[in-house]
Amino acid sequence: MEIHFLGTGSAYPGKERDNTSICISSNDYHVLIDVSGNPCRKLKQINVALEDLDSVIFTHFHIDHIYGLPSLLWGMWLENRQKPLTIYCHEENLAKLNQWLSTMEVYEWGIKFTLHIKTFSGGFPEELLKTRDISISVFPAIHSVPTIGLEVTGGNKTIVYSSDSQVNSHIRTYQHIDVLIHEATSAIKLESNHTSLTEIAESYDLNAIDKVILVHLSDHQPYDEELSRLNLDNKIQKAEEMMCISI
Repeated sequence: MEIHFLGTGSAYPGKERDNTSICISSNDYHVLIDVSGNPCRKLKQINVALEDLDSVIFTHFHIDHIYGLPSLLWGMWLENRQKPLTIYCHEENLAKLNQWLSTMEVYEWGIKFTLHIKTFSGGFPEELLKTRDISISVFPAIHSVPTIGLEVTGGNKTIVYSSDSQVNSHIRTYQHIDVLIHEATSAIKLESNHTSLTEIAESYDLNAIDKVILVHLSDHQPYDEELSRLNLDNKIQKAEEMMCISI
């Protein structure tokens, strides 16, 4: 299983980071988690053809997590994609998604691939999809709008993604996490509906987590200094643009 960090920045405009978006690949299955800047180019850079992307999962409907969808669909249409694409979203955002697709006139372009839109409740943990290699489930996150975190399991490995969230008690229930991908909008200061690096270090049992990778990072935050102060450089690392890890 490979985790590609296509974007690693927070909603604040960053100098060198696009907004957070992640692609998880396992053999022939590719899922894009949120869609930010220039998704077509970035998928090509990690050798995922636009024809081969299987699904998109929206964790929530804040602009920095969804604005790349028109570009993604437009690129798929231009390349004459044939294979259906599944889009998962919170049930409360279904009307917004359909309205957006209608405003973009997607179905008038003459696309030759079917869009399957599936919803989840977001109010409790539930399995979202299952392939021969991986299972992806959602769980409630704590944010200003309906938001979910994600659990990806496969090959006896567990990846947990917080999405945009305050410290989440659900994450504390895991006996073991191989990789925790956690938002850290700030290094130290408290941000409403978000988490800081300091809070992550103080709120989770890091002995139960092999590796923590920080995303949703903001410019001009003292992440390196705080990691050094906490002596957690070997446990926690910042994600970088287009970084890839295999587990």
